[in-house]
Amino acid sequence: EAKPTNDGCPMRSANGEVLNPRNMMPEMPQTPAATQSMDLKKDREVSSIPKTGEAGNWVYPSPQQFYHALLRKNKEAEAEAMDDVVFAHNVTNERSWKAVLDWEKLHSKSCPTPSLLRFVGRQKDLSWGGWWSKQLSYRGVPFDRHDWFVDRCGQRTVRYVIDYYDDIKAGDAEDLQITVEARPAIDTTGDFLDRLRRPGWQLKRMWTAFFGGGGKGQ
Repeated sequence: EAKPTNDGCPMRSANGEVLNPRNMMPEMPQTPAATQSMDLKKDREVSSIPKTGEAGNWVYPSPQQFYHALLRKNKEAEAEAMDDVVFAHNVTNERSWKAVLDWEKLHSKSCPTPSLLRFVGRQKDLSWGGWWSKQLSYRGVPFDRHDWFVDRCGQRTVRYVIDYYDDIKAGDAEDLQITVEARPAIDTTGDFLDRLRRPGWQLKRMWTAFFGGGGKGQ
């Protein structure tokens, strides 16, 4: 768990790592790990997601950096699979941003160019949507959850809850069998009203939870 500071010092994890406050991760190295069985690519793909306060977009980690990130989280890391893992990661994040933009269209007149300020992984925190899926859907619980903080042209920062499901019925074009479910967190009355303004999204959310097809867009 990160230890926030108020004295201008870098944010650090419990074991002393310097964390980037935008994603709560340290900078991952581009050097091989001791357990690595083969060389991994170091190229990084530029996303379509604008980065708040900067001229460019967010940049995805390389396969080498992703390998280190998995090791850091004590997750299984197979060097031979890293290209496919990074491809799935990048595609899933692009879908997430598209889903966020579908909501942000409700405010396109006042903010035509929203951007992503920061995000945080909350895999262990089950959202209400994840809880309902656990009770009622064949998908069960999400395999991951992120909270994305979107800058609405300086007017306010909007938190989005994004659940990621392993879904054999997703029907996605890339056949990743992943469904992305993104929506604004109900942190304000305005967020609640935005939810009401898209009843079709709620109906589709319920349909895909029972019958599949969530990978075609949510």
